[in-house]
Amino acid sequence: MTVTHIDRLEPIPGTEILLENATSDKILLIPEPTDNPDDPLNWSPTWKAIVIINQAIFVFVSILTPLAIAPLTPIFMQEFQKTLPQVNMLFGAAAMALGYANFVIVPFSNLFGRRPTIIICGLICVLANIWQALVTSYPSFLGARVISGLGAAANESIMPMVVSDASLIMMIFMFPETRYPRDNSNSLSDSNSSTTGKDTTNNDEPKTDSSVLNTVTTNEPTSEIKPTSSVHLTSDHIHASRHTSHIVGRPSRAQFSLIPRLIPNNALKHTIIRDVFAPIQIFFYPIILWVVFAFGMSTNCLLALNLTQSQVFAAPPYLFTPAQVGFVNFAFVVGGIIGLCTAGPISDAVSIWLARRNGGVREAEMRLWTMIPYLVILLIGMVITAIGYQDHYRWPVIVVVGYGFVGIEVVSIPAILISYAVDSYKHIPGQIMVAATIVKNTYGFGMIFYFNDWAVRSGFIPPVMTLMALAVGICSIGTAVFLIWGKQFRMATKDSKLHYL
Repeated sequence: MTVTHIDRLEPIPGTEILLENATSDKILLIPEPTDNPDDPLNWSPTWKAIVIINQAIFVFVSILTPLAIAPLTPIFMQEFQKTLPQVNMLFGAAAMALGYANFVIVPFSNLFGRRPTIIICGLICVLANIWQALVTSYPSFLGARVISGLGAAANESIMPMVVSDASLIMMIFMFPETRYPRDNSNSLSDSNSSTTGKDTTNNDEPKTDSSVLNTVTTNEPTSEIKPTSSVHLTSDHIHASRHTSHIVGRPSRAQFSLIPRLIPNNALKHTIIRDVFAPIQIFFYPIILWVVFAFGMSTNCLLALNLTQSQVFAAPPYLFTPAQVGFVNFAFVVGGIIGLCTAGPISDAVSIWLARRNGGVREAEMRLWTMIPYLVILLIGMVITAIGYQDHYRWPVIVVVGYGFVGIEVVSIPAILISYAVDSYKHIPGQIMVAATIVKNTYGFGMIFYFNDWAVRSGFIPPVMTLMALAVGICSIGTAVFLIWGKQFRMATKDSKLHYL
């Protein structure tokens, strides 16, 4: 009996077979689809496109209300006779509710499904927006913002939210349930027998850039993997390769039901434990600890510019109207589109190239190399903005280069960071997002109490450059550390119960 070099690899979370062999172009996908046509992984391209378009629209409109405060700041200061930090509190109240509400929303969505969770949150957003439109006092407006944040919180962790009646109707009639229960597989102790597919309740979409660690045992000498007879050993589970014919299906009628499908009773306890306690426990894991703080610093760079844009552009020499201040945010949109179109493909290409050089085996840290160009973009964008604010550069320089570059990084860097964390701890992506969102929004909430006043006292360079240094420093140091020792940290936590939840 001959065992390939793959068999000698220790099953470590995040160490996976990405390619069938070093020369293959076929990427192994996880999770594997079932034989059922209503499995979201088997839906036709048309239905997948409908879901993706719905998500894109809902993300856009759900974030509209929280971020609309910035360009309207002068209006609210005059309307309610409040200072700039007090008006910024309208954003901070929504941000805090948006972050901490996920402690409830994630367990609820795992128990009752994504669809009913989003419909309920969408109704909350609609009602909160009506309240915001009718407020006549600052305290009432503050309360409406908190409720709005509770409704929009699902945008951070599970699915895009809705904030208008038309979008809500679209969600009810065109967005099916994507939670699809699959059979749980056995743990690593059962490594000599093949089992059923892994549970992907929290992972409804296939990952095109990561797969499983193959273990091959054959009676004939071989030097490469034979996928037709392979047994896949993941970092946490084993499952037999199915190789069924491709099924093109569509959502079933039941997946459009307004009555939620409950998870089995025997999984209720594990779901609650995982969703409530895992976000706290994972703070003690070095990879997650670095990811959530790097995520928080890099995303709050956009918040820093959001908080200061009216302070800068509504004053001399620019004297922008609130509408003109709002228009400068299109630079973030363009930058975000560039980041969206480049970060994923570049990260995938680098991972595939490095995996091919590594005999088809991909390590989770391989994607961290793509952090480097985006950290440079972050540094340039924040430096140009800080100096441009202080020295009154022409507005196109600040908006196109400064805001545009920050728009690129605020999409790219968080995406790479969260992907790295999920690669290392695949069973708890929702809980990782809860932890990251809490850190991001808590720090962002604190910024409203000092950032604008600091800029008034010391100029714009100290606060903006300090945040830039925190973001670039934490991201750069962590990238260097985990590129070298990331696998050792994953090995140290490979027996954690989090891999079996």
